[in-house]
Amino acid sequence: MTGLFKRTRELIKSPTGVDKRQVIMSAALSTQVTHLMNDGWVPKAIAAYVDEIVNNEQLNDQTMNRILSENWIEAHRIGSSLFTTMFTAGFHRGGVPAADRLEMLYELFGMTVSSTNFVRMSRLGDWYSRDKIKDEDLYYFHLETITDVQDYFEFIKQIAFMVRLKHHAWNGIRSKYETSRQLSTIMDNQLRYYLSKPVVDFILRNHWHQTDVAEEILQLTGTPVSYPNVDFHNRGVVNKDNVKVALPGYHLELIFNNQGQLVSMWQALEAHQTVNERGVLEFSESPEDYSLAELQMIANTESTNYANAGGQIHQSLDVKPANRHAGLESDLRNYAKNQF
Repeated sequence: MTGLFKRTRELIKSPTGVDKRQVIMSAALSTQVTHLMNDGWVPKAIAAYVDEIVNNEQLNDQTMNRILSENWIEAHRIGSSLFTTMFTAGFHRGGVPAADRLEMLYELFGMTVSSTNFVRMSRLGDWYSRDKIKDEDLYYFHLETITDVQDYFEFIKQIAFMVRLKHHAWNGIRSKYETSRQLSTIMDNQLRYYLSKPVVDFILRNHWHQTDVAEEILQLTGTPVSYPNVDFHNRGVVNKDNVKVALPGYHLELIFNNQGQLVSMWQALEAHQTVNERGVLEFSESPEDYSLAELQMIANTESTNYANAGGQIHQSLDVKPANRHAGLESDLRNYAKNQF
């Protein structure tokens, strides 16, 4: 437990709300915290996790196992309210702190770049296999309810904020200076595709079309979606009738065809995914595994934006890095783009 704050250590040793089973509770919480430390969470993030548990008004001898289990799952469900609280805990605005916090995220996910420039996540688990895997600390993209979706939007917003700070770009109300550095790292660029995955999965699982998304988002946020220029997402489309739907805040843009159906690289990647013996999701990086229709989805896919909306910062952080000549895309996606 070295490296943790004194208050955190004290709460683990003597968790409030638990009486007769305090020793058991302390041991279980201590084990969880050790795992989180080994994953790479910073002390302030772990403090936020412990606070979430011990400040639960329902915590007692009878409820402690349920509360420990529920919070453990939420700490590993990427973009949950608890995950975002832990991720941003103690964060102070600045380029270096933002870069460090993003590096922590990449460590948590086990992110590496393959020989084909494809960003892999060696800790990205299959949600539906999680109960079968007992000895791995994996993280999951999964949104079950519309409340989860709303929480996830806040997570994306925080990621975008940190990427802008890392690259010296801020387009807030009082400071609208242009970026002094173009996004130039493979992980920063390809993270945007992973960030869209749980939203895409949620939409497909609920059989939503374009009109459903527009209606549900308006009801959820009180703000209508927008329809930006979609030229870069109509590769190989004869009538150029794919539509881009930007969700409020502009950080997530979705692509729909003329039937109102989602166009996403994740439909193609998940058709060729495997789950290894550790329960980790793996995706084929070989273009020959994909049909022409699947390659077209990969070429025209949705993504997450780091800029708030348009302008030079959007060009530097979102548009230019995705250019096939920038060296930040996977060979698979560049191959897909070259087919159309």
